[in-house]
Amino acid sequence: MSDILTAQELSTYLKITTTTIYKLAHQGEIPSFKIGSEWRFKKELVDRWLENGAGHAPRKVLIIDDEPALCELYKRALDRKKFLVDSVHSGKEGIQAACQNNYDFIFLDLRMPVMNGVEVFGELKKSGIRSLVVIVTAYPDSDLLSEAMKLGPLTVILKPFDLNEIQRAVESLVLMTSRA
Repeated sequence: MSDILTAQELSTYLKITTTTIYKLAHQGEIPSFKIGSEWRFKKELVDRWLENGAGHAPRKVLIIDDEPALCELYKRALDRKKFLVDSVHSGKEGIQAACQNNYDFIFLDLRMPVMNGVEVFGELKKSGIRSLVVIVTAYPDSDLLSEAMKLGPLTVILKPFDLNEIQRAVESLVLMTSRA
């Protein structure tokens, strides 16, 4: 990846829409410059801006995943960024935790035993939970993911992932929610 990014490349990197990128650039809220009529972004400055901009009040994150090792990976990724992270290992526990706490973000495994991610997402919506949901899956072409997409707007992260990808996703979500 080049150290100078187009709006489209930055959109992919941050996992937010190009429209949001243009809006942030136009408002002067993200480090950017123009070449002709096109916005450009220096990756190093954007990374630094993300680190500084995401440092407001700690955000609460819920991880719903039946694999304890993956929950620990999330915690390592997000504790570094000073997020308050809880994890549960079943859909039923996830719904219970989400109803009892006000989470900013929920990372939800798509394939879990007993209650899959689509069922959990549906129950969260029925309960009026307003947390931003990130579906995590190793099966991007599955019928389950198609069903989840029908339930409403969400972000999708593909497994396997690394710590930086989780950090960027949450930082991007923080930016989106702080601009709303």
